[in-house]
Amino acid sequence: MESITENLNRFGVNLRIALAAKGLTQQQLADIIGTTQQAISRWVVGNREPAINDILRICLILDKDPNNLLGYKEIPRETAKRYKDMCKNIK
Repeated sequence: MESITENLNRFGVNLRIALAAKGLTQQQLADIIGTTQQAISRWVVGNREPAINDILRICLILDKDPNNLLGYKEIPRETAKRYKDMCKNIK
């Protein structure tokens, strides 16, 4: 199992790559999502983690799947369907 630090570092690397691919600076992203450049910098270097709503905004702006940006592999459709079916049985 990976540590929180490893997850944060992976997110930061993926965020840096995605920003470069879109041609956005940290300041531009900060302005768009309503935070500071310092907050974005902390996420990029792995010192802090963004709130889930910030992650979702970033994914929309950068056209990234949250799993990919966070460094997780996509769940196969069959597995996702099985999980949904299991959740239906929970009361």
